[in-house]
Amino acid sequence: MTIIDMIASFFMGALSGMGIGGGGLLVIYLTLVRGTDQISAQGLNLYFFLFASAAALFVHCTKRRINYPLVLILAAFGMPMSFAGSLAASAARPETVRVIFGVMLIIAGGISLIRALCAYLRNKKL
Repeated sequence: MTIIDMIASFFMGALSGMGIGGGGLLVIYLTLVRGTDQISAQGLNLYFFLFASAAALFVHCTKRRINYPLVLILAAFGMPMSFAGSLAASAARPETVRVIFGVMLIIAGGISLIRALCAYLRNKKL
């Protein structure tokens, strides 16, 4: 692992810990900088997510901030849909998955930017 990889990993982990979405940045880094194919980058992103979510789950359990009925409802719908999504992704061409993922990131970033600007303008008027 190079120094650049270690620095990038540190910042992506820190951003993920702050809730910014370090996993999406990890996929971008792996595909653009390291030349990893899209499917492998997404698989590594899921592996990264397992450890980040396990740590977050531990913290939320100790602080008793988990809504268990909501977790059961989300899991009941999330598990079958994630299976369907993995089947769809494996059946699609990697270029198509890359474009769809890029469009999703652009839309999510745009929504976040609009929300941040609205919040800033709302606070400035006060």
